[in-house]
Amino acid sequence: MRKRLPLAALAAPALGLLSIGLLAGVATAQDWSPFDPVKNPARGPARQAPTQERAPGSPAGGTDGVIRPLGDSASSAVERGDLAPVMADDGSGLPYELWRGLDVRTLERLISEIDIPPRSSALHQLWLRLITSNVTPPEGGVTDQQFLALRLEVLYRSGLLEDAARALSAMPAGDATVAILAARNEIGLGAQDRGCETMKAGGGAPAQLPQPVKADAALISGFCAAVAGDAAGAGLAAELAREAGVKERPGLQALDAMAMGVKPQLAPDQAISLLDYRLIEAAGGAVDAANVLKRAEPSLLAALALDAQGDADGKLAAAEAAVQVNAISAQQLAEIYRSLSEAAAVISDAAGTDTPRRRAGLFVAAERERTPQKKVRLIRAFLDEARRAGFYLTALRMAAPASDTIVAAPEIGWYAETGVEVALAAGSYAKAREWTAFGSANRAGDGVLGHWLALIDIAEGSTSTREDDLRHVEELAVRGRLDATLLHRLATVLDALHYSVPIPLWEAASRTPQPAGGYLPETGVLTELQDAAKKREFGRTVLLAMRTLGPNGAEGAHMIALGDSIRALRRAGLEADARNLGFEALFATWPRAISN
Repeated sequence: MRKRLPLAALAAPALGLLSIGLLAGVATAQDWSPFDPVKNPARGPARQAPTQERAPGSPAGGTDGVIRPLGDSASSAVERGDLAPVMADDGSGLPYELWRGLDVRTLERLISEIDIPPRSSALHQLWLRLITSNVTPPEGGVTDQQFLALRLEVLYRSGLLEDAARALSAMPAGDATVAILAARNEIGLGAQDRGCETMKAGGGAPAQLPQPVKADAALISGFCAAVAGDAAGAGLAAELAREAGVKERPGLQALDAMAMGVKPQLAPDQAISLLDYRLIEAAGGAVDAANVLKRAEPSLLAALALDAQGDADGKLAAAEAAVQVNAISAQQLAEIYRSLSEAAAVISDAAGTDTPRRRAGLFVAAERERTPQKKVRLIRAFLDEARRAGFYLTALRMAAPASDTIVAAPEIGWYAETGVEVALAAGSYAKAREWTAFGSANRAGDGVLGHWLALIDIAEGSTSTREDDLRHVEELAVRGRLDATLLHRLATVLDALHYSVPIPLWEAASRTPQPAGGYLPETGVLTELQDAAKKREFGRTVLLAMRTLGPNGAEGAHMIALGDSIRALRRAGLEADARNLGFEALFATWPRAISN
């Protein structure tokens, strides 16, 4: 499970805006933050929960001996029901009343209880739309700027520095909190001179700012002192940061080292934020790239990956690490790969296998290749290495433009299943069906690809061929080709999406024990999810679904959490996102017969 990053400063910008101008002269220093995992008891540890209790000797799921999916309609906390909400016209695909029922402080609490950015691809797509949507802000804030400040902090922590910069440009000039946020963002993007000028123009850190904001201001002042070669100023900034509540961290230690005239030394087990990294650089510390990537927060990974001045190998390694935590997109990784010169895009075995440079070379070569037989083998080689590197689904989406140029022909018949995967991952459902039909017509026996139609249907939401699509999966279940965990998860997803689950699937499931593994949230979260869904509070439903599914999304969630989250999103009118969760829950372990 990915360790959650401490977000102690997340609420600070909103509180800072509250205290500057609107409450001038009132001391609002705040030592406690709901985003501090130590001081906030709501952020309890993730729990692994067993299956639902039943009477000794009774069959799992009912009295007829047939297993029902955990969280099904008979016992689910989330009632079925379809909505037709008024959708916003901002392109987010989310309801206009997104934040209904939420105030800013409740929103802060909910965000503090999830991992950002989400590791799950399905949840990340939903998360991005949530935090970048342009709809009426939550109630309960003193101003809309309080909500905007919270969003800015979330964007920064998610690695979306350019998005944060655009939002900052729309905020009022002359505000101390805005200046601190803007300076930190500019320094993160590598514009150190502009960042220090912005900090200076903002007037520093007035006494009435909350402690977390003053802490960032002190560290930024220390950065500017280090850039200017002012060792005494760096030491003073370190002391001010400690007074503001900053715990021992690499950036603070870098300022101490500069004040003492020595080079900063990194402890082997410390997480490194983007600001820490910039402080170490400014203090003249030597940074081992491989060591940093293992401990870097998402914002740092994104900054290293998108640094125009970075060396090629460093950027490639950072980019692949960043895309695995959704700090950059598949399109951004593809552009970084393409930015390599032709000479640098090496794919020979002599250059080594399973390296970022080789994967980049395979990707670039696949896009440039014109011969179909060579092109499909290059795509398959790139995907195989990406799978071992941990970003297979992302790689499938990256390969879609190259795969779309391939015309199905008997001599590349083995590629049909890869073509299905690429098209399905990219959301090209018609193309995925074409590859499925081609593959089934050119293979026999176990090689027939008809079972992919069921997964395509789940992702797409087609109803015209639903029964025929599920028939192929029924055949696999009857022949014992679906493992127990996949069988139960499939039944759970189908039921949550309101499919009539075929009897052969129920019967096959009844012959295997229900899986007890997977993530379940703390007690009370499913009840909150039920409440949000019933009240049609869209934003709250999304955030609670993210918390319910846990750090690895639908693929790593317990079946109760999976089923209830899908139902909740459907009830909130987010049908496509519910289907994305269903697809994610099944894709990684879907039966495959790739050969070449």
